Order: sequence, then C-alpha cells, then structure tokens
Amino acid sequence: MNGVPLILWLDDADAADRSRTGGKGASLARCRALGLPVPDGFCITTKAFLAGARTRTREVGVRGSEPFPFPPGLESALLDAYDRLGRPAVAVRSSGADEDGRSISLAGQHETVLGVSDQFALLDAVRACWASAFSERATEYRHRREIPQAAPLAVIVQRMVEPEVSGVLFTRDPVSGAEDAAVVSASYGLGESVVSGLVVPDIFRLRQTPPQVLSLELGAKATRLDLTPHGVVATEVSPTERERLCLNEDQLLRLLEVGMRLEEYYGCAQDVEWALCDGDVVLLQSRPVTAGVGGSDRADSTRRTDLGDDASPHAAARSMRARAEDLIRADVAEHLPCPYPLDLGAARRLVEAVTALLSRAGLNPPAPQALLRGDADGAIRLHPALPSQHPGWLTRLPAVVARSIRHDPALWPQEEAAMRRRLDRLTRRVDRRAEADSAALLRLLDEVIDAAAHVLHDRYRHYLLPLALNRAATMGLAATAGLGRGVREEDFYRDLSYVTAAANAGTARLAERVCALGLERTLLADGPEPFLDELAATPAGHRFHAELHQFLDEYGARAGSPYLAFSARSWRERPEDLMGIIAAQLRGAAAAPRGRAQGPSSPRDVVQEVAARLPAPLRRRWYRSVARQRALHVGREGTLYLIEEFFLQARRIMDEIADRLAVRGLLESAEDVVLLYDAEVRRALSHPAGAELTRLVDRRRDARAQAEEAWRRSCGTVSGGSDRGVSDQGGPAGESALRGLPSAAGRARGRARVILGPRDFGRLSAGEVLVCPFTDPSWTPLFSLAAGVVADAGGPLSHAAIVAREYGIPAVLGADGATARIRDGDLIEVDGSVGVVMRISAMGDPSVMAAESMGDDNGDLG
Repeated sequence: MNGVPLILWLDDADAADRSRTGGKGASLARCRALGLPVPDGFCITTKAFLAGARTRTREVGVRGSEPFPFPPGLESALLDAYDRLGRPAVAVRSSGADEDGRSISLAGQHETVLGVSDQFALLDAVRACWASAFSERATEYRHRREIPQAAPLAVIVQRMVEPEVSGVLFTRDPVSGAEDAAVVSASYGLGESVVSGLVVPDIFRLRQTPPQVLSLELGAKATRLDLTPHGVVATEVSPTERERLCLNEDQLLRLLEVGMRLEEYYGCAQDVEWALCDGDVVLLQSRPVTAGVGGSDRADSTRRTDLGDDASPHAAARSMRARAEDLIRADVAEHLPCPYPLDLGAARRLVEAVTALLSRAGLNPPAPQALLRGDADGAIRLHPALPSQHPGWLTRLPAVVARSIRHDPALWPQEEAAMRRRLDRLTRRVDRRAEADSAALLRLLDEVIDAAAHVLHDRYRHYLLPLALNRAATMGLAATAGLGRGVREEDFYRDLSYVTAAANAGTARLAERVCALGLERTLLADGPEPFLDELAATPAGHRFHAELHQFLDEYGARAGSPYLAFSARSWRERPEDLMGIIAAQLRGAAAAPRGRAQGPSSPRDVVQEVAARLPAPLRRRWYRSVARQRALHVGREGTLYLIEEFFLQARRIMDEIADRLAVRGLLESAEDVVLLYDAEVRRALSHPAGAELTRLVDRRRDARAQAEEAWRRSCGTVSGGSDRGVSDQGGPAGESALRGLPSAAGRARGRARVILGPRDFGRLSAGEVLVCPFTDPSWTPLFSLAAGVVADAGGPLSHAAIVAREYGIPAVLGADGATARIRDGDLIEVDGSVGVVMRISAMGDPSVMAAESMGDDNGDLG
C-alpha cells in the first residue's frame, strides 16, 4: 500500500481497484469509465483509513471514544481536492473494501452524510464515515455473517445532485423472480427517502424484452428530502403531487436502458440507485443483488426499502423474516426475563393484543401460542418464526400508521382517567375476592388480564408507534440543524412530569427523610427487612412508616419486571425491595465526594440550541415535534404503569387462589403456584389432583435453573454455557471478548456485581459495574452507584441505555449471556462506545487489589 495515494479521482485508472476505493467507489469509477452519468468526485483511499487506524491504536487506543486522527498530509490533500471540485455541497459516503460484493453488500451499515457544504463539516463527515466501520450495526452485521473483522474503508466525496425524482432500480424483479423483469421504486426529492424507507414510494414493474411498463402502483409519497442552503431539509408533498405518479413511461424506459447496460457489463442482476435531474438520469450507485437463490437464510437485507435486496423472492422473504424475528427476540428477551410457567398465559394475552395491531397492518405475526411455548418441565421457549407476509401489507401498513399518527397524545389525561375508572371498578371487586367462589375468581382474573392487554394495545397504537416515527422526525430536524449527533431523546424529558420521573423523585425524597429522621445508620447496618420490622419501635420510625405507605399508595404498583404478571412483585407487595433501592441511593450519596455524581447532570437547552440553528420556516415544526415527543413519552410511561397496576390486582386474585390450593394440600406453599401453568391452576381448582400436583411442582422446582437457561438460549442471550468467563485483557479481544450493543458511550472499570433482581439491589456498592439480565424503571436508583452497566438484554433505545446516558456511565447491552459469563467480583472494563466488556482479572487475583489501590474502582477512566 506504500505507493497508493491518499486521494484518487473517480476518473483515475486506479480508482476502479476496490482494494483502494472500496466496493462502492470502484463501481462508480467503472460506471464513469463506461460513459454513464455519474456525478464528479473523488475517493479518500483505504490507505488513509489504515494509517489513521494505526495512529489511533498507538496513541489514543485506550480511549475508545476518540475520533480517528487524520494521517499526515491527508487534510491538506482533501481540502485541495475539495477546492478543485469547486467547493459545492457534497455527499460523503463510506465505501468498504468488502462492500457491494455478490454475496455480501453491507448495504446501510456504514455512514453517509449528505449536504456537506464547508471544509470543517467535510472533515467531520470523513471521520464519521471511518467511525461507522465499528458502529453497532456494522459490528452486528459482520458477526451475523461471520465476517472476522472490518475491512479497510474508503470515503467517496461527490458533488450533490438536486433531483426532482429519485429511487432504486432492481434489474430483476425480487417479488416474482422473473429474469425478464425489473422493478423501479421512486419518490420526489433525494433518494434517501426511498433507500431509508421514509416514504411509501411509487412502484413500477417493467419488462426488459421488449422494453415496456407492465404495472404501476401509486405510493403515498408524503414527504420529500431536498438540498437547500441550510442542508438537507424534509418537507411535505402537496396532495396534488402525492396523487400522481412521479415518473412517466419515457423516463422509466430510459432507467431500464441504464440498468440493462449495467447488468450486461457486470454479468449479474444489479441494484441501482439513481436520480432524475433536469430530466436526465444520473447514476448514484450500482451493486450486485446479494443472496439470491440458494443464499443463506440469514441473507443480507439491511437496505430498508420495501423491495429488499434479493433477486429471489424466497431469499428476500427469508431475510425480511430473519430481521423481524431478531427484533421480536430482542424485545421479548428484555420485557419477559425468564418467565415462570404461570406467567405464560398472561404473556400470551399481551402478545395477542400487539399481534392484533400487526395483523391489521398486514404483517402476519406469529400466533401467541406458537411464539411462546412451555414444556412439561416448566421451561418456556421463544419461537419467533414468522409466516409469510400478507400480500396487502404495503397498503395496509400505511393505513394503520396513519391512524396512529392522527391520535393526539394530549388526550392522555382523559384516556388515563377512563382506564382508572375501569381499574377502580375491578379493584373493588378484587377487594371482595375472599367471598367469591372459584369460578367467579377465574372470571375476575380474566377480566383484569384483558384490561391490562387493552392498555398494552393502546400503548402500542397510540404511543409507541407514533413515538418511534416522531423521534425520527425530531432527530431529522436536529440533524438538519447540524446537531444530530449531539442531541439525545432523553434530553427532551429532563424537566418533564411523568410517572417514572415522579416515582424516582419520590424514592429520592424518602432517602432524604431516612437521613433527616436519623434512620440512615440503622437501614445500612441492618438491611431492608430488619429495618422495616423495627420501624414501629421509635417515633421517628413510626413517622417514616406513614410516609412510606403514602408513597406506596401512589407508586407502589411498580414492579421489577412489569410484564411478568405473576412472578414479579411490586414495591407494595415487597416494600423491602424499595428499601433496598433507598439504601443504594444512600450509599451512592455517601460515595459522591469520591467523584461520582448523584444523578443526571444538567444538560444544555438543546431545544433552544437546535431552534437557533434552524431556518425560520422549520422552527415552528421543531417546537411542535418536540412538544409531541414529550406528550407521547408521558403516555408511554403512563400506560406502562397502568399495566403494572392491573397486574398487581391480578396477583391479588392469584394469591387468593394459591392460598386455597395450599389449604387443600395441593401445594406445599402458596408461592409454588408460579410453577404451574394457567390451565393447571384452573384444573386444580375444579378437579384436585393431590400428590400428583405436588410431584409436578417438585419436578419443576428442581428443573428451574435449566428452564431459565432454556429461555435465555431461545432468546439468544446465552451462547456457550455458563461455565465460560469473560476473556482476560491479554487475550485476543476481537475473538473472545464479551460483546454487546454499544448503548451509552464511555469506558470504565470496576468490580462486577451480578444483580439478578430487586432482592439483590442491596448488594451493589459505589463504583461497581452493574451486571444484570435487564433493567426497567424500578432499577434507576442503582445508576447513581454504578460505574457502568452490562445487561443480557436491551439496546440503545432501552431503559438501561437511556438512564445510563443520563448518568454519564457506559453501557453495553444485549451482551451475550453476561450474567452467566461474568463472575461476581471480577474486575472488568466496560467500553460502551464499541460494545465490548473485558475482564481485567478475576476476583481474588492480586492484580485486582493492585488496580483498586490505583483508584480504578470508581470507574472514572474517561
């Protein structure tokens, strides 16, 4: 590589060498050589990437969040090339040496920055492209495709086009599989709208020989992206333009001609990005269609168009299903951590509430009974295998989305009031549960579970789906203002009043009251349960007891695992769990002078900062979008707490049932009821099985550890068994380090403390790394103690990630069996920027104490 220049123009002969300019750059260079209309530009070669990587590793490798340094001579060469191009607005795109091959595309994995219009932004965009080689999505993609490491990355800098229409052409129909057919997907403005799935485009099906248009399908085309002096801006498309096709027959046939030339040259089906500028076709990219017939079931489908990447309809469907199945697996693993048999029936009812919404959208989700299955030993497994999609999903999905978006989140107070009236009616009936016969108890239980499922359905329809869409719009506006990377969703909620924030503030006040009443030493010395037992012995304790129960009346339905209807327990049922949190807060406050903050830092006012940078026409939209985001968040949090309140009533009913079974001698202990399936409980109430039921419970109790392992394996959160630890620092990190999703940036080290549930909260000390299966809002106070967080489940948008970013500590989530592979007391290092956990040394190793004597145990390493 010594003779390779740092910059190559697309017209240079060597630019067609993918080892120098990457797959994308080499393809564009070849297309220009064919005389095809490719915008002028140049490539920063892979040599620059490799030199920067070596410098980064040598000089700043300890701080994984540091940007790539430019190798000597690159900055001046880059700016000279930009001057030669005329300093226009440019598109800056990554081009990996392993991209755009026939079997691997890496489509959508690396960074693209559009509308770059000054030299400083250009330098930042190049660094962003380089850094994307190690992003969570690229790392996960390579892991799934068993690609050992990131290939060198080139960066393409091209003059931006300003198209009237743009989109994607597949030279083979990926739906029908016909070889003599092609498909065009098109919409107004820049092609990112189509490539990123931001719009429902027009779809045209064409025949190659003789060239003709076979069918037309009008898309919604609700918005468009365009290049302006202020960058790339999203605007609404007028109703008139939405209702007409964006391409005519002549334009389609010219596109087809370009596609046929590319297919003939490359000798295989092509996936072509194009733009129509002043009536002329401009070619932006051409790549082979990957994972055709005979490809892997896990074929690459990361391009987010409605057509997929594959020429084979079967491979396209398989890859789409694989992606959806992984999303289901990750979501269920986070929200249903190791369910007991009794949880299964309620979990299926919740799934049914969500799948009803998905079915209306034409997405054909799996049936709850097929998704969640329990065996005779009480092991529950997740089977997220999706059937084929409904053929009408392209039209039904937008309709469901449109209805969700039309819902006004400001109506949440009225909706909550109506739900609470239903909750109050059911609660009054639950209060009289001792008077009800078995049949009435079961009917009441069904009503309560149905009410919780109804809330979940509305949660998804009115709050979660619109929030995801609104988040994309809000972050898009922040990116337009040039602050996309500096704005986080949680910044919008800091001063917002919602149930989780109020509950967290309430626990903080209770901690203050423990101190003010002189009870702190007793709580920390005796522990939560003895502390609660002794409260009535002193006037101060009696006063605190009253304040505690006032808090529990308002927020006591909060549970450690809110979607586990029966095996989870709330603060009202187990107040010792809440006192464990308060004790953790007190230890965190005591540790604060050592350098740890007690809570989230106060951020800058990002709302006003973004508004100041936006052009005047977009400011009102920005404020509306932020206000809607905040209102949706209030509803999202409120619906979750309502589900917890309904489940609290469900447990009161089930406790009554369990007590009756225990009195009859069918259970040794009422607590054993969680080891029975719902149908078994119902049969036991009407047809007592005596010793047979007791033996069943004993067998499942003995097999509980294997059942938990089976669940984690089915969710993909364990691979390799619990006997494996995390690799030592001296080992090959790329091969044996524990990897997960980078979810909160930074690097920290400290002793690992494996916390499996609320009963373990009191074990976490200041400066330790919290290692857990998942977190939910009830875990928040632990973040004031932890140096970092590692979790089996979750991702960058989960609760743990959001709270970790608020507290400024690194988080690695979705880590492969973290709670099984990390040993309690190990000294570990957490790199939340790249999603890696490394063991420094095991508990008991002399180097642990040596490291701690150097001050590493507070976790503040930058």
